[in-house]
Amino acid sequence: MIDKQAVRIRRLITVIGKRTMTRQGIMAELDLSQAGLRNFRNNYLGPAMEMGFVRMVKPASPTSPEQAYALTQKGLDVL
Repeated sequence: MIDKQAVRIRRLITVIGKRTMTRQGIMAELDLSQAGLRNFRNNYLGPAMEMGFVRMVKPASPTSPEQAYALTQKGLDVL
């Protein structure tokens, strides 16, 4: 059986790569609609951050419209 969460996180890591990206940019490259924001947060971004693969660029301002995401060293190692 395929672990869906692992597949989603792998896709997210591949999309971000060595770049810094906004939520909107990541969702666009994953071909997820803006209406699927809850799905994106619950199934992609949240788990990837909890597992230490992705980090906020501006952790002091988590809701900033300028917030962006990048891979941690752990994420880069997977990449």
